[in-house]
Amino acid sequence: MGLFKKRRRTESGAIISDRDANRSDLAELREFAKSRAGVEAFVEPQTSVSQLSIVLVAADGESIRRRVGTAKAASDLARGLKIPIYDAHKVGYPKRMREYNLNTAAQRSSLQASRGKYTSAQFAAIMTLESVAGVEPLGRDPEKSDLQRVLRAARAAAHPDRRGGDRSKWDQVEQAARTLGL
Repeated sequence: MGLFKKRRRTESGAIISDRDANRSDLAELREFAKSRAGVEAFVEPQTSVSQLSIVLVAADGESIRRRVGTAKAASDLARGLKIPIYDAHKVGYPKRMREYNLNTAAQRSSLQASRGKYTSAQFAAIMTLESVAGVEPLGRDPEKSDLQRVLRAARAAAHPDRRGGDRSKWDQVEQAARTLGL
């Protein structure tokens, strides 16, 4: 079928991006710059696997990275938005960007820790298995062995080749198993 024929590789085997910068990339950069205060631009050099790109960093450290294609396009964008532009290879990235990324990662991990080890989609899958199997709820953080036990019971109850089996319930059970990675 040839889906991956357009991908190019470097001599080291790395895949070269086959998507060029386009107008939507520039539009996203403009929208980011207009909706935030204290934005600065940092141009990233072209590498063997990626085009020239630009990182816009707001005053609070939030950032966005998009391809721009050429240095002239990056310069024109910064000039049009009236924001300062720097070469990231020479000056590096601002400290506020690194701090923002660290704080965001810490907030995500604390949110996951407060919610337990399962996402809301996974909890919905657990509830589906419990209802089809007809067992008592497992609790907030069930062990994998408990999940596998409930999955076996749900499969037995919903199997379409068995008496009382239902194909739609079987499909729900299998989708829940995929969601949980069982």
